[in-house]
Amino acid sequence: MKRVTSLVIICSVFILVAAGLILLATGTWNGAKHKDSNLPDELFLPSKETEMVTHDALDSISVRSCFSRDPAHEVEPPAWLSRSVLDPLERHAAARRPIPDPAEFPGLVKVEQILSRSGNQRNHCAATRIAEHWFLTANHCVQMRGTSRTVVDMLIIAPQGDVALDDAQIIPVKAGMCHAAWYSPTGKFDDDIALLYVEDTKQLSAVDVPSLDIFEPHMPAHLLTGGVFAGWGKNGDNRFLQSGSARITEVGETFILTDNRGEFSPCVGDSGGPLYVDKEGAPHVVGVLSSVTRDGCPPYDKAFYMRLKTYADWIQTVMKVCVQDDKFVCDIVGDVWR
Repeated sequence: MKRVTSLVIICSVFILVAAGLILLATGTWNGAKHKDSNLPDELFLPSKETEMVTHDALDSISVRSCFSRDPAHEVEPPAWLSRSVLDPLERHAAARRPIPDPAEFPGLVKVEQILSRSGNQRNHCAATRIAEHWFLTANHCVQMRGTSRTVVDMLIIAPQGDVALDDAQIIPVKAGMCHAAWYSPTGKFDDDIALLYVEDTKQLSAVDVPSLDIFEPHMPAHLLTGGVFAGWGKNGDNRFLQSGSARITEVGETFILTDNRGEFSPCVGDSGGPLYVDKEGAPHVVGVLSSVTRDGCPPYDKAFYMRLKTYADWIQTVMKVCVQDDKFVCDIVGDVWR
């Protein structure tokens, strides 16, 4: 996750441009009519040559294919698909705060971005399961590479209190689909949202899909006053699950700002994780963590979330276009492996 030290972020209103974005009707994609009749269904059918949808099709819905897993990893599974056995001192290391029950945070998983062939260089983030094969995270969790030029692999770690233990369930990500408008020359974090596609989800059967603010009726802004965050951030050594309350101080069209006024808050490594609010007695995901304004943790400061409802159409469109007849068809980056 990119470290942001003294960041003042003004999230601009995300405008759905009719010429660039289609809103798909509900139901399976296969032949279903979308709302913009100027964009024919044929545009989103896979190419006969590659069996994938085209760059032009993805461009028209503001999507960039931003990660594709190297098929060589299927032939020879890399060592990072399992944890090394910790020495006794590491194994009995204590968390700085009480570890909450992962079951309190439906859909939450850890994301690790492998940035070196040895597997030692990694970025840490979180994500939320939103469908059988789809996980929602921050765009910069997929596209930012730190000092590395290459993302060697991406992993989903099933939720548990200590993800460093050798019983951790580690599942590879097949592909990443990023919002194409993210990271403008201004350096703002608008549209900091992405979807990860996981093909084999057997080890994630215990991870539920939570209540999500991508379906109407959406949570009105006046009810967004307080929430809960969770993740495996830097303030938990990217190892121990932590959570806390989140005081919502401002709600914009595209963002939600939280400010705990110096108290325990999200940190570097929690990016991509969900912001939960209570809805009828159950946790309801309304945001995706984009950035924090201090990376020391402590001191703690503000946190900015992408507001889920604003990206509801984009999210549902990507899932429908990219899976047709039960096959993932948006592996455009993967063309380099074929």
